[in-house]
Amino acid sequence: MPTKARAFSPVTSQGVAPGRLDFMGGVADYSGSLVLQSPIAATTRVAITSRPDSQLVVTSTTPLAEFSCDFAPLLAALHKRCDAANWRALLIAVEAPGWAFYPLGCLWVFSRAKDWVPDGGLEFFIESDVPQALGVSSSAALEVATLRALGHFSDTIFSGTEIARMGREAENKIVGNPCGVEDQLASAFGRPGHLLPIVCRPDILLEAIRLPENIAVVGWAGSVRSDEASAPFVQARTAAFMGKKIFETRGGQTFEHSSEIAPSTFVLHGDEFVPDRMTGREFEEKFGKTDDPCTTVDPETTYRVRSCLHFPIAENFRCQLAASLLRNFASPSGRKTLTLVGELMLQSHVGYTHIGLGSAECDKMVDAAMQLGPEKGIYGARISSGGAGGTVVVLAEKTSLPRLQKLADQLKTGVGKLKLML
Repeated sequence: MPTKARAFSPVTSQGVAPGRLDFMGGVADYSGSLVLQSPIAATTRVAITSRPDSQLVVTSTTPLAEFSCDFAPLLAALHKRCDAANWRALLIAVEAPGWAFYPLGCLWVFSRAKDWVPDGGLEFFIESDVPQALGVSSSAALEVATLRALGHFSDTIFSGTEIARMGREAENKIVGNPCGVEDQLASAFGRPGHLLPIVCRPDILLEAIRLPENIAVVGWAGSVRSDEASAPFVQARTAAFMGKKIFETRGGQTFEHSSEIAPSTFVLHGDEFVPDRMTGREFEEKFGKTDDPCTTVDPETTYRVRSCLHFPIAENFRCQLAASLLRNFASPSGRKTLTLVGELMLQSHVGYTHIGLGSAECDKMVDAAMQLGPEKGIYGARISSGGAGGTVVVLAEKTSLPRLQKLADQLKTGVGKLKLML
């Protein structure tokens, strides 16, 4: 007698990861700086389910959308260990929407890194309450959640900081965003109620800093979207690497990371070695290319070279000082210590303006928060992440949060009231 075909039994695995707040450090990550990050309560959840057919289906609740295609050519490419350019070309050929490049980029990276290819069709289901394009790492949360789901699905274990590096590779090579790795590290390894210190050389995790019991780091979301693939962000990153090349050439010393330059050394020689502004064409004629694999110098663009080099040098020092102050926090001198940390946050905020990543809306939010000041439990505030809009991070006493929420409710933007995120 012929045997009965076995009924298909789908396998489902899930991964979850939070968004994060960029307390300090921000765009200095690509220059090897110390950065301080904190997870938020909002998370992204990804479920991966096997299918009995050869279809790929990716469904998202934010944005509310679905994409499907024949999975066979993509599977064939994974078996051949195709490179990033070919994988991107395949995604474009099957008309994958931009939001699907994130999970499918993770699939490509995971397949190559772990030498694993699914047996057949797959379905990705994505749901998230992490705000998008507001500088709280919705993309990193999606990448880490997807990779965790793939790990569970394939019974694969990640080691060290591998999951974060794989997420960054997907975003750099498949999505095309020239981000550092701090976002993925914070999403993968951040702990509630703590700041996660990361030395971005490239991914050294230091011991988490526990926040005082009565202190919170909150995100105040604005209406202006932040985008790490935007022209201001790309120009700031490019200019930082241009400045590094100029400083090394004229100073006769090379550095693996710009943030290794001591602030005092920059004060002594920065004005002499590095021009305030320079066109891409002039830079290439005099200094050649930068050592940044993620950006290309545009000959027609005028770059803020000196300030974009100065920011990571100063920010690395500010982050080290803030971390030391918070690690040695003592309640009798608590307000004074937190006020000093708040001043470092404000210096960081001003630095974003100098490198072209400031935001009039975020300036207004920071000014309004600091009018309350330490006397009312608000110690510091700064623009977050890639800048040019997005979210303001606030260091505050928990008892002062109702005041801050009231202030947020009073300030209106084009899309309504501003909101706080924990």
